[in-house]
Amino acid sequence: MHHAHIDKFAYQDSPIHRLDARVKFIATVIFTAVVISLPRTSFAILFCYAIGPFAVLVLGRIPLKFVFKHILLVSPFVLILALSCPLYDKTPVKIAFGPSAFQTTVGWMRCCAICGKFVVTMLALIALVSTTRFSNLLVGLGKLGVPKLLIIQLGFLYRYIFVLIDTAQHILQARAGRTLRNLGFNQEIKTASAMLGSLFIRSIDTAEQINIAMQGRGFNGSWRTISRLKISSNDYIFGVFFAVFVISLYFFAVSILN
Repeated sequence: MHHAHIDKFAYQDSPIHRLDARVKFIATVIFTAVVISLPRTSFAILFCYAIGPFAVLVLGRIPLKFVFKHILLVSPFVLILALSCPLYDKTPVKIAFGPSAFQTTVGWMRCCAICGKFVVTMLALIALVSTTRFSNLLVGLGKLGVPKLLIIQLGFLYRYIFVLIDTAQHILQARAGRTLRNLGFNQEIKTASAMLGSLFIRSIDTAEQINIAMQGRGFNGSWRTISRLKISSNDYIFGVFFAVFVISLYFFAVSILN
């Protein structure tokens, strides 16, 4: 697996790609906070907020198939949480969509709200990662005052998680090539435990080799990038459009809910 698989579209050239990483990161954080704070009954407003990251993805020429594929990859973790809501909150409530109305429960409303907010916030996050080189994002976080230790951990996680995944895939392929029959549940558990132990030992050995290589290259904990981060007029224009979009939808939501 190539290490640029997640942000392989971040190396394209578009007006969104050329925006400063700090501006896009701050916009994503504010947008996520606003979406999460929306009440569970504001489904129509939630769809309106989805227009923002969807427009960024289109302007950045990010394939929607790629976007929804990665949303589906992490959706099982959120679905487990969302589908538990109808089990403990069965308070009846009536919902109206124009002339039609139907009866449901507060639990199902919370379930739909969690799923909707998850999709919208994931659209914003994928838009950020797919239009910003990770090295630029780390440098931008450093200039925003994010703790240096956290930035180093994020950089190592991004760079070497794929090395770990690649090693795990090699172990699974070797296991599949040596399997001629089903060994039984107990034996399969022992084999899986041995594989995990082997992966753990290899991870420690790889970490030591990486540490030696980085010390030999004079790494001092600072991330560098060839691109020069500079806030331009396009960043200010993007910030104005973003502020107008969020504030107008906020007042629109307040007028409807009141």
